[in-house]
Amino acid sequence: MTADAFQPDLQSHVYQSDPVPTLHRLREEDPVHRSRHGYWFLTRYDHVKFALRDPRFSSDWARRQAERAGSGRGAPAAASPYEESETDRENRQLILSSFNMKDGRDHSRIRTLVNHAFGKAALESRRGRVQEVVDELLDGAAARGSFDLVTELGFPLPMVVASEMIGIPGDERERFRRSFEEAGVLGVPGHSAELHATALEALDWQLGLARGLVEARRERPEDDLITALVEAEEEGDKLSVDEIISAVVTIFTAAGTTTERFVSSGLLLLLQHPEEQARLRSDPALLPTAMEEILRFHHPDQSTSTARWVTEDVELGEKVLRKGDRVRLGLGAANRDPSQFPDPDRLDLARTPNRHLAFGRGAHFCVGAGLARLEAEVAILATLDRFPQIELLTKEPRRDPRRMDRYEEIRVRV
Repeated sequence: MTADAFQPDLQSHVYQSDPVPTLHRLREEDPVHRSRHGYWFLTRYDHVKFALRDPRFSSDWARRQAERAGSGRGAPAAASPYEESETDRENRQLILSSFNMKDGRDHSRIRTLVNHAFGKAALESRRGRVQEVVDELLDGAAARGSFDLVTELGFPLPMVVASEMIGIPGDERERFRRSFEEAGVLGVPGHSAELHATALEALDWQLGLARGLVEARRERPEDDLITALVEAEEEGDKLSVDEIISAVVTIFTAAGTTTERFVSSGLLLLLQHPEEQARLRSDPALLPTAMEEILRFHHPDQSTSTARWVTEDVELGEKVLRKGDRVRLGLGAANRDPSQFPDPDRLDLARTPNRHLAFGRGAHFCVGAGLARLEAEVAILATLDRFPQIELLTKEPRRDPRRMDRYEEIRVRV
């Protein structure tokens, strides 16, 4: 069979449920793959790393939409096949204006402000609070005798920590997190009209809360990230209200939702690989390399990719990607490339070197990577220490039908 004949459906439930065989075949036969959905899909480590660093692979989707519309940088978000109000379209456009969907100075001027909250010293100052939250969650698990690693540890830990950092009120945190889950459907191809309507409602509520908090911090500053962004705006960095709001949404995603999969999937991997779990228990000094191997091997899922588009023609892997073409950079696929990782389908908690791409590379390297590592280290080590006889009850976890890059439930007995 020729490479051109292999056309897997990269948006199908079958592929998402078990992506590894398909990714191996694409990496070997057609590493710069033109998918049936119209985008290029990169699966080799060198190609993905190259695209992450090359400025011709852009994250600025508002610019692409504007160029295609021929109307300058103020073009509206792409039309939806479902009914939407003008407010709905404006909300979707606001998300496209986030600093992680910009390039060059438009990206760096906001990210520089945000980076202060995620610096090494700032993160270490939060370690005690992370440990407190983990201990509280594990106390509840011990009292119940069994618990779900997803909904009772993976979700609430980063939700509390990220919300406190940003400045989300305690009584709004659960709904704020849930709104991300619901609004995330907007980025999933092929969703229903009903889910689209729910997602738009969630996005409108989410942005409304953020807008209200920005206005409140103008009047009454607090020790949180929203206040820092508001004050930076007032000191002349010229952050607009919409830029602050979109930054808050991005930061919560980076500091919160990514971590929930790191924690729950990391513990699942250790429970599925008892020899490696025993290795870590006997030598806690392995924890740093273990975290990197979990990120490489699984997090958040082998089908994980990040979206770009090309601003000018690019030749890659004997293919020509034309200006305006959409590209998916297969982070998960790159992390199993045997040219970079010997025996890539084996979990090795002592693997070194381990230059995985789970958090990306270059200017758009995940801003919440340090916090995610910190929370996962604390949560995983505390769980193993607290429950030496932890037992996996959910033998074959199912993907969450709302988000195929995570599990619906991973129940354990403690």
